[in-house]
Amino acid sequence: MRSLVDLFFNPPMAIARVGASDTPMVAFEWRAATAAHSGTQTVIDPSLSFEVQADGGLKPFMPTEIRFKEDDGSIRPVAPFIELWARLQRSEDGLLEEAPVTLQLLAELGINLKHVAVEVTASNNKAARRTGYNACSFTARAEIAGTDHGVHALRAFSRHTSGQQPLVLHDKPIPLGQVQWIKPSPRLDPEFPEVDLSVLRLRFTPAKGEVYGPPRAAYGPDRQTVTGANDTLEFTAKEDGRIHMIVKPENRILSDDTPFSSYRMLTGLFEDPQPQDGYDGSDEGDNTAWGVVDDTCDALISASVAWQGGRCTANARVFVGPPQYAPDRRPFYGIDADLQDRDEPLMEVDADNFDEVKDQVVELFRRVFETASSLNLDASRTEALQDNAAKISASTPPTPGLPAVGAASMTRTDTPYVDRVPDLTPGQRESVFTTSVRGDRLTYTEVVPFVHGQLMDEAVLLDFLRRKHAHVRRLLRPPFGTLPEWDLEPGPQPNPAFRDPRVLRDLMHDMRMPPYMRDAFYVPLSLTRRQYHMMIDFLDLLAAQETQATPQAQP
Repeated sequence: MRSLVDLFFNPPMAIARVGASDTPMVAFEWRAATAAHSGTQTVIDPSLSFEVQADGGLKPFMPTEIRFKEDDGSIRPVAPFIELWARLQRSEDGLLEEAPVTLQLLAELGINLKHVAVEVTASNNKAARRTGYNACSFTARAEIAGTDHGVHALRAFSRHTSGQQPLVLHDKPIPLGQVQWIKPSPRLDPEFPEVDLSVLRLRFTPAKGEVYGPPRAAYGPDRQTVTGANDTLEFTAKEDGRIHMIVKPENRILSDDTPFSSYRMLTGLFEDPQPQDGYDGSDEGDNTAWGVVDDTCDALISASVAWQGGRCTANARVFVGPPQYAPDRRPFYGIDADLQDRDEPLMEVDADNFDEVKDQVVELFRRVFETASSLNLDASRTEALQDNAAKISASTPPTPGLPAVGAASMTRTDTPYVDRVPDLTPGQRESVFTTSVRGDRLTYTEVVPFVHGQLMDEAVLLDFLRRKHAHVRRLLRPPFGTLPEWDLEPGPQPNPAFRDPRVLRDLMHDMRMPPYMRDAFYVPLSLTRRQYHMMIDFLDLLAAQETQATPQAQP
């Protein structure tokens, strides 16, 4: 006999991606290529997927192909499934165990689907967060009974706030997708008998990836267009730029009488929130916002089960974002590494766990190559150095011993940090912009495979780290320190062990790894604290092994 202790969703967080197609993406997984001459690279393979039937039940299948777009160019959305799980206590010994909530488990507990309820709340608070005006947010809510297996559309509008004009009107809602409480089945699929179709699941399908705005958000020039009295909206192309449609006519449904319609980020009238999110400014004139929003959202999914006069609940979140345009390129860290960095102590690296750490380092460098190979390094370098120029003044103190932050960054004079890059970028002078050569307009981007590609091989990587451990240590940008590490009053010079957001130099871009990339706060990105300290300790261990292996000179 088991009793119900608690509920939780598996996974507790999921990523959905917008897409205009009515067919969701199939599941796929990363794996390492095994072709004899392809080297080590990541590819994607189909994985077991579900098709939702007309009655709300599931049909498992193994995809024969992975399609991201339809023939008409519409992108398939990523629509995750989330399972409801239970934490149970055994009466015979009091031990706790976890199991998915199934029809059989409900029967064991003496209840059924009528004792289950689900609520989904999806919101987009971007405009409200920027303006501090609650009525600029918009929310959709769906309440679903445990026996209801129909599709529930999420139509969002701005909730009533006394004295404030709503951005999204009740009779003109913005669709944020749909949710469906899947119908569990006690029967097994003969092709996939290992799949338990009686597990209680919910599917979240995001919106199509459209933008919405007020009636005036119709057409506007790009940043290279010179506007004047003779401009007309009928002209879609000009000698010095283009006129673009901002919002299509049927989506111009928002109120034009809210603070978001007159929002300007840098006037001091509004506090620029951090971390920064998207800013849909006009990019011409005085940069007043067009008052445009999109149909991405964050969703809270709650489930409750009534049992023995009480109620157990579970919560999960779904984050909706843009499509993934490089699915076989993994970031060098993700949400899992970020959470691990917050919740777990730093890893101790020693000879006993050398093999375990080595595998993590090899995996990290492979992910670094995949990230770098999907990046326009030339554009990132230019934008980062221009950002530096806006921060530098005549009173900015010099920082000896650190890489250049101006036009010399990642050029031949940026020593001792630069190594092979100058020989691979012939003709690159000290400039914020790339010195293009015939047939190669993205010189820095083309260098990435030569620098990082060979480090995908474990033997080559370990040999490089042993020989160049001091150079690699120098090239790693430290992460921001924790509060206990900060000095009460930081000096003008950076701490070499960590960065401090109160120190100007720690907020400036340079060629340290990862070069010219930004984090959520629009400042230089680094490895996580765990990754950074793992790398430093691993390099120290390699250096110690190299010293021990070097024969001592005879007297």
